[in-house]
Amino acid sequence: MCDDVQPTAAEFVTVQTTVEDEPQAERLAAALLDAGLGACVQVSAVRSFYRWKGEVHDDPEQLLTVKTTAAAVPGIKELLTRDHPYEEPELIVQPILDGSPGYLGWVRENTIAPT
Repeated sequence: MCDDVQPTAAEFVTVQTTVEDEPQAERLAAALLDAGLGACVQVSAVRSFYRWKGEVHDDPEQLLTVKTTAAAVPGIKELLTRDHPYEEPELIVQPILDGSPGYLGWVRENTIAPT
């Protein structure tokens, strides 16, 4: 296992986005991992209620949650801007305030730092 890691303020984050279906989610998850922009991408089926262009929608979606570092967020934003199928993709970044040191070490080791 990885060396124990003590998190620093906002060093580790999760990034969320949603897409319409599982194939889109799988493509984005693979692209994020291939680019080294996260250690893990979880995909979950969700039901979203939202207002878009003056209308209320109720749609099934796939929620992607990326376990990553704050340093990787600019690269994630760039990838989503380029590859996301939505006109206005969700992009929410949430800090990880604490976690198991071994797991956070694994996230750090498996997320490529930007150069």
